[in-house]
Amino acid sequence: MNIILKLGGVKLDKSKIRRKAKVHPSINGILGIISFSTRIPVKRYITIEEMSSSVIIWPYIGLGIGVIAAIIFYILTYILSLPSYLTAALVYCFIIWFTGFNHIDGLLDMGDGLMAHGTPEKRLSIMRDSVVGTGAIATFFIVAVLTIFSLASIPVNYMIPSIILMELSSKVSMLTTMVFGRLDSKGIAVDMTKGIDYKVLIFTIIIALIISYFLLQEAGLFVIMAVTICGLYLSNLADKSFDCVTGDIMGASNEIGRLIALLFIIINLNIIL
Repeated sequence: MNIILKLGGVKLDKSKIRRKAKVHPSINGILGIISFSTRIPVKRYITIEEMSSSVIIWPYIGLGIGVIAAIIFYILTYILSLPSYLTAALVYCFIIWFTGFNHIDGLLDMGDGLMAHGTPEKRLSIMRDSVVGTGAIATFFIVAVLTIFSLASIPVNYMIPSIILMELSSKVSMLTTMVFGRLDSKGIAVDMTKGIDYKVLIFTIIIALIISYFLLQEAGLFVIMAVTICGLYLSNLADKSFDCVTGDIMGASNEIGRLIALLFIIINLNIIL
């Protein structure tokens, strides 16, 4: 149950009041984020507190994933000479495989939860069960198909910076969703959000804007703004549908943020070209 406080005639939702973020990036925390975000094995004990205090580096892990995916694209296109749609499909499959299907699982669960009728509590319980329903399959199909077709639609000379940017953008979308919306009462999400707040998010977005400008100039700036709005929308959707933002919603925000980034890259490139 959410607690509503009255202060000076203004209602404050206690579930949305965030304490100051504990930002203390450490080697252990960074390795934990890498292990959680990729298939790269990390054979050392890492606490959730160490990971949460290093959340600020998540977008840069996204950059690294984007660079690796861009190398895969280069090999498939310039060495193996594969057609664009097959290359796009293989790059996308590599990304979701390399990231351990963690965020895809969130997208599937969110799809099932949104399709259900009833109270937020009922939708939340459906989202958390292990059954994969029609809503999950349909949501994944829509996002996956649009992502592949969008990726294949980008001019080949813009592909490498676009792939890097889409992975950076997906993490910005996810972090935005982490900051806004009601906190989940259990699960990894409530612990991970301790490492980020509004001020940290603003700093992260500013750095992302600078990096995106170097990647795709003005188009990159519009992309970061678009995925930030995407994260805001998904946090609001989660509040209304599930009464909180869960780890599944964060994962879904990553996948949907990538798609939004690609769509805005295409729109901006069409205007420029």
